[in-house]
Amino acid sequence: MDELHLQLVELKQSFLPFIAENHPSIIIARDDQNVSMKEYVLKLVNAIEKEIKLGKKQVGWKLGFGSQAGLKALGINRPLIGALFDSGEIRSNTKIDLEAVIEQRVEAELAAHISSDIPSDATFDQIKNCISSLVAGIEFVDFHSPPKSPAFVLSENIYQRGWIVDADKRTGWGDGVNNCQITATMGPERWEPFENIETLIGTLEDNFGECNLVANQLGRGILRDDVILLGSMFPPHPVNMSDFVVSMNGSEIALGFKS
Repeated sequence: MDELHLQLVELKQSFLPFIAENHPSIIIARDDQNVSMKEYVLKLVNAIEKEIKLGKKQVGWKLGFGSQAGLKALGINRPLIGALFDSGEIRSNTKIDLEAVIEQRVEAELAAHISSDIPSDATFDQIKNCISSLVAGIEFVDFHSPPKSPAFVLSENIYQRGWIVDADKRTGWGDGVNNCQITATMGPERWEPFENIETLIGTLEDNFGECNLVANQLGRGILRDDVILLGSMFPPHPVNMSDFVVSMNGSEIALGFKS
C-alpha cells in the first residue's frame, strides 16, 4: 500500500466516528446493550491502526463469533470482523512457543484466497467470481480474558495470535461449501466434517457480504491477494503438545507446539 493510499485510508477512517454517530444503520455488527455504536467503530479502527503503526501490513480479514453460540454470547446478530496481518502468518508445520500465551486455543477454519479487488457494492455472484479458491486454515488464538463485550473482543483483534492457510488451489468458487469437507486431528482426537458448514459459521453469502461491507466502511475493502478466515468448523480446542492437523480435499496443513 503506497503512501497516498495510506493517507486516503486515514482520511476515510477519520470520518468513522461521525458515520457511527449519525448513520448507525450502515454498521450492522454491533453490541446493542453494553457499548455505543461510536465506541464499537473506534475499537475496530484503533485495533487495526495500532498494528499498522508497528509496521505490520494488513493482508486480509477474519470473521469471529459467527456461530449461534458466539452470537448469543455477545448479544450480536452478525459475526465480528477483524484484520489479518503479515506478522501473524505462520508456515505450516511450524512449532509455536507457548510460554508467552495464556489460554491457547486452535481452530480449524474455512478460508478464502481473493483473486481480484471486490467492489464495495458487489453482489454475491460478483464476490464468488473474485474467489481464487476455498481452502482449509488454522487459527491460533489466546483467550486470555473472557469476551466481555464486542468492543473488548474487537480491541483484541478477536483474540488472534497467528494463522495458517493452505496454498491457493486456484480452483475458483467451484461448488462452494459443498466441496469443503474439513477434518482435524490432535493426537488421538479427531473431528469429522459437518454435512452443512453454513449451520456452523452462517451462510457464505451473509459472511462475505458482511466482511465486504465492514471492510469498505473502514476505508480499505477486500483486495486482490487478500486472505479471509470465514469461521471455525469446530469449537476452539485447548492446545497440547500434539500437532494440530487440518485437512480438506486431500490437502493438509499442521501447527505444532513447544514449551
